[in-house]
Amino acid sequence: MNNSTTPTQTAGQQAPGLQEPQRRPLNLARLAGLMKEGEQTREALPWLDDLEGEETPIPFLFHLNAKGGPFGIIAAANLHTIKGLEKTGKSAAGLALIVAALRGYFLGLEPARADLRLLWIDTEQDRQTLRQKARAALEMAEKTTRPEQLRILPLRAYAVTDRLKLTRQAIEETAPDLVLLDGVVDLCEEFNEEKPSRAVINELAAICETTGAAILGIIHANRREDQKARGHLGTLLQQKSGEIYQADKSGDTATIRQERSRFAPVPPFRFDFADGFKIKPADGSGALAARVEELRAVFGRLFQARTEYTYGDLVEDYKAEADCGTSKAKEAITDARERFNILKVQGAGRAKRYVYLFSSELFEGGPEAPGTE
Repeated sequence: MNNSTTPTQTAGQQAPGLQEPQRRPLNLARLAGLMKEGEQTREALPWLDDLEGEETPIPFLFHLNAKGGPFGIIAAANLHTIKGLEKTGKSAAGLALIVAALRGYFLGLEPARADLRLLWIDTEQDRQTLRQKARAALEMAEKTTRPEQLRILPLRAYAVTDRLKLTRQAIEETAPDLVLLDGVVDLCEEFNEEKPSRAVINELAAICETTGAAILGIIHANRREDQKARGHLGTLLQQKSGEIYQADKSGDTATIRQERSRFAPVPPFRFDFADGFKIKPADGSGALAARVEELRAVFGRLFQARTEYTYGDLVEDYKAEADCGTSKAKEAITDARERFNILKVQGAGRAKRYVYLFSSELFEGGPEAPGTE
């Protein structure tokens, strides 16, 4: 038995042999410096505080002129999808947008602005084939050389792991309004795996948000009844897309139908395939399309110098510009006003004036545009 004794320890009394740890004085200056350094390395959060402000309309890059329209199509700062089986018109539909932007009007499609900046990225075609497709687009747009507003980037020769980086670099360098991304699945090495697919789609969505560009991804559909976009990447692309379009083909005619939209419904539009990568209005609408183009061209030239016309002056100037008689000029004015809404009348009586409608006002409330239903 151990007879040694231990001194009694009372509450709050330090045990024998233990030293009370010394506390360092608080360095307020250093603490403030660390807090300031942390603030400098933290990003500013994009708070949405202005909940009381007026809502701004969604800016669409194009309008589809059709009965009951015009209809906004391809919203800015969003991902979009065109899907379909092989050779059904997916790429051609994207090409129609480029032609419309360069020409001012094509297949019922009209750009919201004449100076839309366009970036065409292709991961599937070799350079020679892509050059041929680009030449066909320029011919349809009635251009002899590539305008500065259009840039074309072939990525087939690059490693899959480099293509997303090059896509972002191209967008940063060209600041496009529309990016036509033909072969979006080729940006991902494992497009059937969720993690790499999600990384690619999230990156594209972030690019849209930060740059304001609309990215239109073209992707093959599975050969099943539902024709969903291919792979896990296709599923995620559809989930993130503001607008989804399905391309189908019957004979020589392609139909582009809106499958889903976060914004507003858009009626289908159609076109026929022609030689050498070209497309044209679907059969049955060619004569109507030609009439519309003729009227828009003549009245467009007349109203470049004037903002309004009296009926008599408009008849006389149309006769001179179109080299036609009085009856043909009056018929053209009637068609432009009543059938196609190219012209409208303001005022009444002697104050009545004819005004030319531009951009989104074309066809408003009028009949179907060529190639639409």
